[in-house]
Amino acid sequence: MNALEKLLLKLIELAKTLGLSEFDVNNATEYLINHEYGLSYDTIITQMYEYDLEINNEIYILISQIGKKMKLPDSDYLYMSELIRNNSNIPKPLKEEIAKIIATHEDH
Repeated sequence: MNALEKLLLKLIELAKTLGLSEFDVNNATEYLINHEYGLSYDTIITQMYEYDLEINNEIYILISQIGKKMKLPDSDYLYMSELIRNNSNIPKPLKEEIAKIIATHEDH
């Protein structure tokens, strides 16, 4: 297994731990097995973003590291930084839930 495959496998495993669906994990793994690295990477990060899976800096660094190894422009994965959890920022999914709760209570 080459270095890129190892990094992608690590990202897939982390995404699974974060709650990415088995369907998406299996698709990304299948692409990886068939040496479709770009499709594997794109499947994981796109679905993580679509499901608003909160990540930390270490996971973003891994995403960035894979992107650079694949010679992708930063713009191909920069949007993933929106999912980074930190103490001074309320994560996007939480903001959306709070907005729904507030909207519900304003209707009453």
